[in-house]
Amino acid sequence: MTDPHSYASLEQGRVSACSMNLTIDFEARVVRGRVRLELERPTQGPLDLDTRDLEIQRVEDSQARPMAWSLGEPDPILGRRLRLQLPEGTDSLEIHYSTSPGASALQWLQPSQTAGGRHPYLFSQCQAIHARSLVPLQDTPRCRLTFQAEIEVAEPLRVVMAAAREGSEPGQMPGRRVYRFRMPQPIPPYLLAVAAGNLEERRLGPRSSVFSEPEMLERAAWEFAGVEDMIAAAEGLFGPYRWDRFDILCMPPSFPYGGMENPRLTFLTPSLLAGDRSLVNVLAHELAHSWTGNLVTNASMEHFWLNEGFTVYAERRILEALEGAEATALHAAIGRQGLGRELARFGEGSPHTRLRTELHGVDPDEVFSLVPYEKGYLFVRLLHEAAGQERFDAFLRRYIERFAFQSITTEEFLAFVEDELPGVLGRVRAREWLYEPGLPDNEPLFPSRRKEAAESLARAWSSGARPGDDVAGRWAASEWLLYLEALPRPMKPEECRELDERFRLTDQGNSEILSAWLGLGIVSGYAPAVERAAGFLGEIGRMKFLRPLYTALAANPSTRERARALFEELRESYHPIAQAVVEGILR
Repeated sequence: MTDPHSYASLEQGRVSACSMNLTIDFEARVVRGRVRLELERPTQGPLDLDTRDLEIQRVEDSQARPMAWSLGEPDPILGRRLRLQLPEGTDSLEIHYSTSPGASALQWLQPSQTAGGRHPYLFSQCQAIHARSLVPLQDTPRCRLTFQAEIEVAEPLRVVMAAAREGSEPGQMPGRRVYRFRMPQPIPPYLLAVAAGNLEERRLGPRSSVFSEPEMLERAAWEFAGVEDMIAAAEGLFGPYRWDRFDILCMPPSFPYGGMENPRLTFLTPSLLAGDRSLVNVLAHELAHSWTGNLVTNASMEHFWLNEGFTVYAERRILEALEGAEATALHAAIGRQGLGRELARFGEGSPHTRLRTELHGVDPDEVFSLVPYEKGYLFVRLLHEAAGQERFDAFLRRYIERFAFQSITTEEFLAFVEDELPGVLGRVRAREWLYEPGLPDNEPLFPSRRKEAAESLARAWSSGARPGDDVAGRWAASEWLLYLEALPRPMKPEECRELDERFRLTDQGNSEILSAWLGLGIVSGYAPAVERAAGFLGEIGRMKFLRPLYTALAANPSTRERARALFEELRESYHPIAQAVVEGILR
């Protein structure tokens, strides 16, 4: 089995551990130093590694003797193959290198782009195939590895990693400090994660803390205070938490995702800080990855649904344990709406709407969507219903235990299901769900009285129905999202004004509700929504909001040039992954 997004051939040898000694240089916007790669067993001959925009200075064996190496031609998706020639009996090697200022895994923030405005900030985002721009390695989930790291930075900045913290000491030069880390559990390379900035820590519980810039720490600590209850609920469902700690880093606004499940240190967008804990389902999602994704991992991006479909399922089981079945049904309804939009975006029959994909020659960032999340969730839920909850819960624990700390394919998963739950795959028409585009006609349903009430009120808008203050005042964020999505499009600008003045939607503090409202307002030509969207796009870099808002602005002839001008102004405040997404929209 080969990974279409990696030059690595594990038949040549497997890297099982690495030790990094790196220095962060904010002035040059590079990370430089050396990495020692440990092989699973002594080997010889060629060993191919993945790199992207790395400057390789030299390669040495364990005795510091030069080792032959060469770089292949650059590929726009894969980067460059680094081919090493290993002498007989090689069990380790050391590569001296530096990253480039434009490394796709790294975003360098000026002080003005941070909450405090006084210190620079650096963070990494290695999923899907960006670890190779940070470290030369076998950048495929099939090659799990443990690591140690020593990272030096100028004081007073602090370095954090998704790893066990092992202390710090002064660097060799005055005004520098070295931070030490260790990851004892084997991880896929895309879970390598580092950040450096003016960071402080607040303890949340016996195995969890939150880190952020001081200006956000109080809000973040309050918003995520329930994390220990979530961990306990998850353990009751899926078995022991096996990563020792579950810390949280509340990121700068330019972080491109809602969260990233880096083990021991989950990265979360500050757009979750709604002030009412209404968006903590994202925290539940990243926690659920501790079992489905981090512990049992997709073998490549062609099997991404194994990570995300199972994790959405696990997230909603956690929320059900904490908030009840009705809340889960509302989240499932919102997810189903989003999936419908994604299916429409790709078009009928698109291969990118299959769960088991084929991605040779395809950049995984360009086809990133809700399909593996929400279609994957529906498929897992269908298995749950076909097997029955008690039987499926027992199956899920056996699945996690059987494949813990392994990276597997869809086909390996199917073989396990057939052994453990014989006949279930046929009953749910699994091959249709996995290998065919679109949605089969046997998707599971999630009836919800609250969902039906919100959507029926929206559908009656044109006949004069309006939400009363007493009703809207009781709505959860999920009900507002369902209501806004079901309203007619476009509305008259005066109708938008009526809704806005009653419920102050343009001033909404919940970023999910705000984004949904602004999208409706842009389509309807409501000027205050267009102006607020311009401001919001300068406050946040999360692709979940950038994609629909730039799409709406670009689709409306009256705001198309505004969209282009906004992006030119804001481009450098977005992560490189997000920049590429918006460029594609505006093309």
